[in-house]
Amino acid sequence: MLLRTRIIILVSAAFIVTFGALVLAGLQRERLAERPYAEIAIKGTEALWREILQSATDTLAELTDGAANDRLLADAVRDDDSTRIRTLAVGWTTPLIAAGELSDLQILDRDGRVLFASSHVAEPTRLLDLGTIRTVAEGAELSGIRQVSSDRFRIIVARPYRVSPAASALVLAVAAPVDSLLARFSRSLGATALLLNTRGRFIEGADNALWSALDLTLPQHIAAVTEAKQGDRIYAVTSVPLADLAAGSAGLLVTVQDATESLAALDRLTVLTVAGTLSALLLVLVGLYLYLRVVFRPLDRAVAVLGALSRGDTSAGLTKESDDEIGMIAEAVAGLRKSLTAFSDTRRQRELQRRRQERFIRRQMEALAETLEAGAREELLSDLRRIVAAASGRSEDGDESKSLDRLIREDDQLGPLAAVLQQMSGRVVEQHRRLSELIARLREALVRETELASLQQELSIARDLQRSVLPVEFPDRDSYSIFGMMESAREVGGDFYDFFERGDGHIAVVIADVSGKGVPAAFFMAICRTLLKTIALFETDPAVCVRQLNDLLSADNDQMMFVTLFFGIFDPETGRLQYVNAGHNPPFMVFADGRVAPLDRSLDIAVAVVEDTDFTNQELTFGPGDRLVMYTDGVTEAFDPAGEQFGEDRFMAVLADTASLPPPDAARSAVETIHVFEAGGDQSDDITLLIVERKA
Repeated sequence: MLLRTRIIILVSAAFIVTFGALVLAGLQRERLAERPYAEIAIKGTEALWREILQSATDTLAELTDGAANDRLLADAVRDDDSTRIRTLAVGWTTPLIAAGELSDLQILDRDGRVLFASSHVAEPTRLLDLGTIRTVAEGAELSGIRQVSSDRFRIIVARPYRVSPAASALVLAVAAPVDSLLARFSRSLGATALLLNTRGRFIEGADNALWSALDLTLPQHIAAVTEAKQGDRIYAVTSVPLADLAAGSAGLLVTVQDATESLAALDRLTVLTVAGTLSALLLVLVGLYLYLRVVFRPLDRAVAVLGALSRGDTSAGLTKESDDEIGMIAEAVAGLRKSLTAFSDTRRQRELQRRRQERFIRRQMEALAETLEAGAREELLSDLRRIVAAASGRSEDGDESKSLDRLIREDDQLGPLAAVLQQMSGRVVEQHRRLSELIARLREALVRETELASLQQELSIARDLQRSVLPVEFPDRDSYSIFGMMESAREVGGDFYDFFERGDGHIAVVIADVSGKGVPAAFFMAICRTLLKTIALFETDPAVCVRQLNDLLSADNDQMMFVTLFFGIFDPETGRLQYVNAGHNPPFMVFADGRVAPLDRSLDIAVAVVEDTDFTNQELTFGPGDRLVMYTDGVTEAFDPAGEQFGEDRFMAVLADTASLPPPDAARSAVETIHVFEAGGDQSDDITLLIVERKA
């Protein structure tokens, strides 16, 4: 690179860095200046929203006082007279709903059962979740905003509702639409107001089209002020997180205000400033280039003469015109011309000597090649051709030929011999290197093979230990029959099943699926099975058993593992099964007449996810000949080579086809059907089945 070019680049870089620093400082100053205004806008928005929301909830609270003080309605609720409840409540709510002051009224018990709902649908959606219902039933009064469905926000006020001093507290919840609240907020602020859910999707507001066109992604848990462009308009967008009435996150309150005039003027000023700075920078660089071009012209002539001499043109010369640096360069060029002439004579003499050496080496190597075998002869002749080519300067074979050429020219007498020795030593070194690498790889392979054999032996022991804790004898009594089986996807798995007889003659049954696979899941499974069996021997309530198990497993769960399980206590005499489903696949009930139906899904979460979690007891009664088929997701999530899932429908069909078979035959037939469906593919997960049948 020319010196002139380097100077220009250096100066340009200095100007660019300075300009960039000024721009960054300006942008930072602009951001710091905008921050107080953004905080003021956010605080103003939050204060106005709190004031309007408080006014709306106060109005709803007055309405709940009216409903709570209606003794006729309280008597109807106490007597559980649904007809009288609906007559009284509808008469009270209809004019309020028609006037837009109310949208929903619900009376709920502490277990979440809807005793009355103003909605006319068969199964109305609860306004409150179960945790909030229990909080209110214990005496808390809550008010605020909540998203009650995928497309609706509601203002909700909830309070305890006692129909008599001795009765348990119920929950009275009333809700009102938010459209009037948003309209009032928009008028007060002079901007478009929108409500988004926790995923940023538009739910309520006056201008969904504008929001869709802006296509913004806003932070969910912090307030923010940003700008957005749509066409030739610029909008100021303020977002404030909304708190749910239960202290959770309800979504975002977003205001969109047209700020085109003020923001466009600021943008124009910024563009003019940048354009002026760039113009000044360009003028400085052009002037610097012209000045350096004039200053470096004598040096360019000197460089041209040196280039001609480097090509062997000794006719080129440079006249000494002054005693400055250019004159000193002219004297050096004259000395260089004299040295080049002497070097040319020496080169011709060495060329003649090189040709004599080439002929001698070629004759000696050809004579040696005739005494060798075919393979060695070809290698030697190949070396000869490369040496001759390198000596004559015709080689184009890369670094190896360049090395040969360098050896020949640096030592006229021993050059060819050194080239041959270099080739021979190179071959020996390369062969030794390859053998060393091969031996090292072989040693490494032997070590890995030993480690793999040890690991496989340990996994085999772990698999045997895991299978040893599973039941191997299955009862076939006069009143009931039990059978279970498990096939692990790996050497050890995370599924397990178990059953055992309690002191009162009842049978405890459990099937579970631990998160993950392999050794960690197997260890967690063993801990879970041991704890549950210990608890169930002394506790008769399945929900209490599972709660105690959850508390024990959650306490020191650093690996964040969890387990889904179905646990029940079966009375063989009555056929009654009381059970808890903690996030597990709903088992299938196979009736004596061949019908197959899944149990209802439970709302309980998996075990070891959250401490201090309550679980819900459910129950069913076996008829004579009925059986309950429990399974893990490895059954329905088996895949064929095309990637299609086995699924619940296929499994139900298999259970219907095998309803007449004994439980062992039915279980084995189901597993065999799954393997046929997989068509030899890898098993994706553990396959576990447990069947309990009440005999006719």
